[in-house]
Amino acid sequence: MKKIFALLPLFLMLVFAQQSIAQVVIGNQEYDIDYLTPKTYEIGGITFAGAENYDTRMILLIAGLQVGDEIRVPSDKLATAVDRLWKQGLFEDVQIYVTRIQDNKIFFEIELRSRPKLGGFRFNGVKKNDVDKIKEEMKIAVGDVVTENLLATSKNKIRAYYLEKGFTNIYVNATTEPDTISTSKEDRVIVTFNVKTGKKVKIDSIVFAGNDSIKSIKLYQQMKNTHDVHYVKKLRFWTPSFWKASKYQESKFDEDLESIISYYNEKGFRDARIVSDTVYQIPSDSLAKQDRLRVEVKIHEGNKYFFRNITFSGNTIYPTDMLSKHLRIAKGDPYNRTLLETNIQYNPSGTDISSLYMDNGYLFFSANPVEVGVENDSIDIEIRIVEGKQARIRNVIVEGNTITNDRVIMRELHTRPGDLFSRDAILRSRRELATLGYFKEESIMPDAKPNEQDGTVDIVYKVEEGNTSQIQLQGGYGSGMIIGQLGLTLSNFSARNIFNKKAWQLLPAGDGQRLSINLVSNGTYYYAINGSFTEPWLGGKRPQALSVSIYHNLYSNGYYYKKTEDRYYSLRLTGAGLSLSKRLKWPDDYFILSHSLSYKHYNLHNYPSSSLVFTDGDANDLSYGFTISRNSLDSPIFARSGSEVSVAGAITPPYSLMNGRDYSAASDQEKYRWVEYYKLNVRGSWMLNLVGDVVLNARVRFGWLGYFNNQIGVSPFGRYFLGGDGLASWMIDGREVVPLRGYDNNALSPDGGSSVFDRYTVEIRQPIIESASATIWVLGFLEGGNSWRDIRDFQPFSVYNSAGLGVRVNMPMLGLIGVDWGYGFDGVRGGSHFHFCIGQSID
Repeated sequence: MKKIFALLPLFLMLVFAQQSIAQVVIGNQEYDIDYLTPKTYEIGGITFAGAENYDTRMILLIAGLQVGDEIRVPSDKLATAVDRLWKQGLFEDVQIYVTRIQDNKIFFEIELRSRPKLGGFRFNGVKKNDVDKIKEEMKIAVGDVVTENLLATSKNKIRAYYLEKGFTNIYVNATTEPDTISTSKEDRVIVTFNVKTGKKVKIDSIVFAGNDSIKSIKLYQQMKNTHDVHYVKKLRFWTPSFWKASKYQESKFDEDLESIISYYNEKGFRDARIVSDTVYQIPSDSLAKQDRLRVEVKIHEGNKYFFRNITFSGNTIYPTDMLSKHLRIAKGDPYNRTLLETNIQYNPSGTDISSLYMDNGYLFFSANPVEVGVENDSIDIEIRIVEGKQARIRNVIVEGNTITNDRVIMRELHTRPGDLFSRDAILRSRRELATLGYFKEESIMPDAKPNEQDGTVDIVYKVEEGNTSQIQLQGGYGSGMIIGQLGLTLSNFSARNIFNKKAWQLLPAGDGQRLSINLVSNGTYYYAINGSFTEPWLGGKRPQALSVSIYHNLYSNGYYYKKTEDRYYSLRLTGAGLSLSKRLKWPDDYFILSHSLSYKHYNLHNYPSSSLVFTDGDANDLSYGFTISRNSLDSPIFARSGSEVSVAGAITPPYSLMNGRDYSAASDQEKYRWVEYYKLNVRGSWMLNLVGDVVLNARVRFGWLGYFNNQIGVSPFGRYFLGGDGLASWMIDGREVVPLRGYDNNALSPDGGSSVFDRYTVEIRQPIIESASATIWVLGFLEGGNSWRDIRDFQPFSVYNSAGLGVRVNMPMLGLIGVDWGYGFDGVRGGSHFHFCIGQSID
């Protein structure tokens, strides 16, 4: 009978180190081992049990055991090996056996019992429309090792999902069962998540106590994430919280309590604090779909404080009077720490003290406001300034531009190596990069890396390429027909790489050129084909853009009649344009001056129209145009500040004055064989950030089409048509369609169009979503406008009025789309109307 000797010290060491998760035992042979004197062996071999699905070399590498290594018995090396394998989370049990000892060699067997892998998972108590969303949150997949951590994390994510939906009494457990269907040799299990959500919980009421100085409704409006079921009476519809459900989330509630205290601080109550907050469920009908909570918040306001004396120390570059002017805080103003720090460090208007220094190179400037005296309700402040020395830009670096060439980015930047550091120049550079439209706006992150020792700074612009290819889809309805548009716009095109396939990103890209191709048609009646190309930096050294365009349009009744039939009519328009634009330096570099030449050829065949005075023949339009514009909007998508103003004119040669001919008896075809006119269009749009993300947009438009000769009068081409959604671009008689919501298309112009118009718009905008994939905002508007046949009838404030609501969605691939409801008040084909918009069709 064989006697078993247990390696007791080694066994106990491993037992205590691993508790019940691993054992070390001896084989069933007699060995003479001196436990008091550890002996060194060479590992003669290692075998495995339960490791069929694993790379044994990797197991040995993790365990730290290799054949040929020396090992002392007993020692903690085996315990360490077990511990390392256990920590991988792949095994339920790890054991190391000594199988035999031969001379000075020892042989081991590593026995592993694997954790099961996930064969699948399912839900009980979860609605079908929630399953996919929960799966996306859980991020587990078939083949994952089923550990306690995996199950616990999955359950927590399920709870978090339902907490976000307004449930609070959530029960989740997970059960496992063998996967009897899987053909895999691995041990697999099916996990079932059992979910009980109970009723949705909404906040019935929020009650404040202790707020003697500030009304409860003002505090309620500071809570951006938490409100009760009576919110309609307390919140303004354009605020984000108005659109959120009245559910309770503890983390969001805590944020809102901090917002309340911040609001108190801004009003001068610097000692305000939350004494207590209590949330409890109130009794409800058992048949009710929701449970209700009552929230009680007790506040200690403290005393209201005011600024008294504000002094500066350490300032040698700028006098105290100038710093006080930029601080914009007067003696006696309510004490507002947030405003104080904002006007010192950074104010979006650029009037803070920090901008005064940093726009003049003082990158290492710092200012620290210190309370130096508190007496009764008054506080004295000393602003301690360290001016530092001026810093110059050493390197300008761009990172993340995987498509756009460096030179395309560098030419837009207002920071150059050797320049004095300027925070305003960095912010302006960021705006210019955003305006390009090549990068995701939220990814454009300028980073200043200063070196105070040598007084230099490196500026790093981090960008992430966006989608610069845009598919345009547009629909409109007018004159009994549906018009569709399909277009492709490449905003970051590279003409020089057309034949270089290595530079293609689906299409050649990276040089900042713009290529646009559009097809508009309803099938047989109408089609329009146009293409354009723009080089924004002609010659590569100066910001001057060259644009060329060509187009051909046809409008006819060819669906019903052949060209040889008498009742067939058509209007063809063929044209081309060339323009040259230049960025100016005066009055500032937001201005752009453009010159253009345009030629249009009209061919009419039996064409009936109230706006065109002849039905057969040809007309030619050769014109010179100029535009001076200024655009300082802070964002190309959802602007919060800045303006966009343009004055555009066009003029043709005054043919009738040059040839001296009497046109009183001339036919209409003779009068308009060469069209003559002069034209002026004025646009203005101003953005004002009212509060939070609420933006006021005020717009104005004016247009005037004049003539040189009374015997000829206003040109029948290029007139204005006011009213509707602005989508009636299928009319190809050169008309300008001016939208005015709340009225039918063209309803506010006389028959044949007008020669002068005006329009005024006021919009309130509130963003709902701002992300890389989409920007969505809602708006409310007031609008008014009118048009007249002759400039002598012009009355700028005699307008037709409307009001309404709308929503806009901007997506990288589709551009801007939206829908508005408007109500026209003045009865000329007004009333209730819905309007769709694509791009800037309603501007």
